[in-house]
Amino acid sequence: MSAPLIVPVLTARIPVDLQLEFPLPPADAPIREPFVDDIYVSYVLDFTDRYEYVAPRRCAELGLAPESLREQATANLRTRRTALTMDWSSDATAVSISFRDDGADETLAGTGRHSLSLDASLVLDDDLMDKLAQDVEGDLVVAMPARDVLVASGTAHHDGLAELRRTVQRVWTTGEDRLITRDLLVRKRGEWAVLA
Repeated sequence: MSAPLIVPVLTARIPVDLQLEFPLPPADAPIREPFVDDIYVSYVLDFTDRYEYVAPRRCAELGLAPESLREQATANLRTRRTALTMDWSSDATAVSISFRDDGADETLAGTGRHSLSLDASLVLDDDLMDKLAQDVEGDLVVAMPARDVLVASGTAHHDGLAELRRTVQRVWTTGEDRLITRDLLVRKRGEWAVLA
C-alpha cells in the first residue's frame, strides 16, 4: 500500500438525518476537506479490486501528513490523464470530460473489480482547468452533478450553460447514489464558487 494509490473523490455533505448514529473514532473517520459550498474532497486508496477511504490512522501508517493529501492525490489523478477524453458539443460551446476506463457502476458485475468514478475530481487539477479555461469564452463554468459527470463551458456561452443545466437535470432525475450538486460552479482567478 502506498501514497501513489491515493486519489481525490468529491462528495456532498451528508445530511444530519443520514449520519451514523455511532460515529467512527476520529482516527478512523474518513478525512474530508471543504471544497466549495456543501461539496467536500475525500481521499481513497484505489486498489485493483476495491477502494478504501483514507483516515488519519491510514495517513500515519503511510507516513503522510493529512494536510499533504490534496497535493498527493491530485498529482496521482494527473497521472491518469492519459485515459482522459474531451467530447466537445457540435457547436463547441460545451465539453464533456471523462476517463475512458471509468464504468457506470462501482462494482463491475461478476468481475469482483470496481470502477471508481473520478471524472468530477478533475476540477481539482489546476493545470487541466487552466487549459480548459483558455478554450472557452468568459470564465470557466462546470457542472458536476455526480462523481462520474463533468461538463464545462464558459460564462459567455449561453447555449453551453443551458447544456450544463440540462445535464444536471438529467443526472438528478436518475436518482443515482453518487450525486454531488445541482449547482454550476464558476472559476475566477483560480478559485471556485457557486455560479449565481
